[in-house]
Amino acid sequence: MYPINLILDDKPCVVIGGGHVALRKVKALLEAKAKVTVISPILVNELKVMAQNNQIIWLQKYYETGDLNGFELVICAVGEDNASQQIYTDAHKARILINVVDKLPLCDFALPAKIRRGNLLITFSTNGKSPALSRYLRCKMEKEFDDTYALWLDRLSILRNEAIAKLPTSDDREIFWRSALSDEVMELVKQKKYDEAEGIIRDAIDSFRP
Repeated sequence: MYPINLILDDKPCVVIGGGHVALRKVKALLEAKAKVTVISPILVNELKVMAQNNQIIWLQKYYETGDLNGFELVICAVGEDNASQQIYTDAHKARILINVVDKLPLCDFALPAKIRRGNLLITFSTNGKSPALSRYLRCKMEKEFDDTYALWLDRLSILRNEAIAKLPTSDDREIFWRSALSDEVMELVKQKKYDEAEGIIRDAIDSFRP
């Protein structure tokens, strides 16, 4: 597998199925700011509420060939082999990325367990071999990754722009950041001494010599 993070802001995505598994997939897509349509004759209550609040579009029907037109990503959570196979076939004909829940051979991508803290996204993947292990590892790490690094990331993005303005090449910037995010700086971050950590990096930007 080749790890990527898809940018789905305002992209039309479809979830086929209306149960609790589909609900989890819909929530994750909405978190990624996708435009979500659900195709299913029935929905669990929470999905119904989302449809009533215009958070999602609900097509109250069984899936039919042609329903994927206009979508850029498909998640199939119908739980029925023949229907899943047909949806997979249709998605591939249309060259649309698809994930069929619990059927790795019918997937273009696997969905990792994740920790999201603001703009910080940490994922755990087992190449689709054991989603349960991914979830376990995520739970173990959730306390380690509270909002500390997310708050630092907001400051770091500003420092990155300053570095881009002052360091002329991508090679220079790569060399700089390899040394700038030192153990000393990150220890200050862990203690939430953001101003001190920021000051060290800003001084390093001003004094950097390739």
